[in-house]
Amino acid sequence: MDEIFNEYVRRQGRNVPYFTSFCNGTTVTCSGLSQWGTVSLAQQGLTPLQILRSYYPKDVEIAETDTVTGILTSYPGTLLKEGSKGLDVETIQTYLNRIRKNYPAIPAVTDEKGVFGSSTKDAVRKFQSIFNLASDGIVGKATWNKISSLYAAVTRLAELDSEGISLGVGTVPPDSVLRQGARGTDVITLQYLLNVAAEFYPTLPGISQDGIFGNGTRQAVTAFQQMRGLKPDGIVGADTWKALYDTYLNIQGSVPGTGPEENVISYTVRPGDTLWLLAQRFGTTVDAIRNLNSLTTSILNIGQVLKIPVNTSQSYFEYTVRSGDTLWLLARRFGTTVEEIRRLNGLTGSSLNIGQVLRIPSAGRGTEGATRT
Repeated sequence: MDEIFNEYVRRQGRNVPYFTSFCNGTTVTCSGLSQWGTVSLAQQGLTPLQILRSYYPKDVEIAETDTVTGILTSYPGTLLKEGSKGLDVETIQTYLNRIRKNYPAIPAVTDEKGVFGSSTKDAVRKFQSIFNLASDGIVGKATWNKISSLYAAVTRLAELDSEGISLGVGTVPPDSVLRQGARGTDVITLQYLLNVAAEFYPTLPGISQDGIFGNGTRQAVTAFQQMRGLKPDGIVGADTWKALYDTYLNIQGSVPGTGPEENVISYTVRPGDTLWLLAQRFGTTVDAIRNLNSLTTSILNIGQVLKIPVNTSQSYFEYTVRSGDTLWLLARRFGTTVEEIRRLNGLTGSSLNIGQVLRIPSAGRGTEGATRT
């Protein structure tokens, strides 16, 4: 127990943990839970994570934290104030806008996401006055921890019916300069961006998203810098951050079409894709995809571009939300509007959760990495 005390199961891109419980099937049993099949998988040499992914979604992960307290997100170590930028700022903005539903005296944060402007400062200052903190509009350790713990309370993150949270990587690069030996949230953001780029650029190696800037991350950074014509020093400064975000946002856009064929889209294969899943997603058949692409095997390669026949009689298609998605980006990507996506899904707000399934109007038929040709 001491060895795994600070480990927990979650979906990738989420802070909220999955509910877990110890059951050995003999001395301890759990209602509704079973060990059926797990022993044989262990005897085959599968790791605990591989066993979990045999039963649950493939994006579950075992996360580890060094912070064992009631605080949701650890203080980043630097003051956040007017002029600050990055994911830490977006985190505080997200928390404050949710907290104000329970404490309406706190003004709404209307600044651009990830940019600490005047409205963020006003919200921080009012929060501080309500909870007897120094009302300077600066997020230091005490303010960060209080905002984080209040957010955990109002969203019931400790409960099974919690609201959850999904921030993605934001749209504004962090101000930090990262090099080998660095740790923390910004390193996780860096590793995520590098892995997204690696799916589309074969010269880039994939790395573990562990929040530790080790040798593997340095090599990936150097390879990315070489690809983008930057100084290949393995250090992530402003120019490298900007190039990473530019690459990420470009990937979020469309892959150019391959011809004038009607009712056909071009789709770039991503991790986890199979012909069967693509056929289900686009309302077609495996044979139709094979024939259109002259495939002789079912093996797909990440980055491979396929032609997919689509069923135009359906008024919408389903899309699974991924890290970094927003309603605005989805509307732009699929040639529709935020209002139309909201209407089709009965949404009243703009919040999205990774893994959430949305209906997208078929006028912009496609999915990430796909465009009508």
